[in-house]
Amino acid sequence: MKITYLHHSGFSVETETKVLLFDYYTEGGRKAYFDPAAYPDKAVFVFVSHAHEDHYDRRILSWAKLPNVRYVLSFDVRTEAGFEGRVLCAEPHRTYDFDGISIQTLQSNDEGVAFLVKADGKIIYHAGDLNWWHWNGEPEDFNADIEKSYTAEINRLKGEKIDVAFVPADLRLQDKYFWAVNYFLKTVGAKRLFPMHFWGRFDVCTMLRQLGYGETIAEITQENEKFEI
Repeated sequence: MKITYLHHSGFSVETETKVLLFDYYTEGGRKAYFDPAAYPDKAVFVFVSHAHEDHYDRRILSWAKLPNVRYVLSFDVRTEAGFEGRVLCAEPHRTYDFDGISIQTLQSNDEGVAFLVKADGKIIYHAGDLNWWHWNGEPEDFNADIEKSYTAEINRLKGEKIDVAFVPADLRLQDKYFWAVNYFLKTVGAKRLFPMHFWGRFDVCTMLRQLGYGETIAEITQENEKFEI
């Protein structure tokens, strides 16, 4: 697989016959990092985990004119008419077969869904905003509910042999930033985990490695960085 870190929670994953694009977002008019026209011989699947603007750039809809582009959109994402047959509207806790890929969804404890995708013999997990959102200073009941919702959803993935996982590691959570990654790796595991939703703090990758996760954590150093798995 060829993986490109784009920006924030955005990644592309290129397999033998397909390209999976997750949560494409170009902040403040940045250049377009992804061009589906560059893959005329592969099926391109554009995933949007939820409608928050840092996960959903509406410019992706202009790609519908390309015959190889399909969309997998969370139930809370709205599109214009004319996309019939090109869009899968993904509800939580469902499994879909869509144009040669298998998709299992989880319920986010923020908005929308998380995706487990099986394509060309590879298994890819993208969390969207499903995260262990423990905020210091919030009421105990709130943080207890977050723990319950996050762990219950991740437990649904037990037994999956995940090749690549994209999981939030948000340093705004202070000393709790790694809890989602920790629970995911100890409960499910992945051959390689890419932190995301870190708001430009690339040092979070080194921080996670130093906590004992080692080379399981991908060392992202810049936008548009490419990896081979």
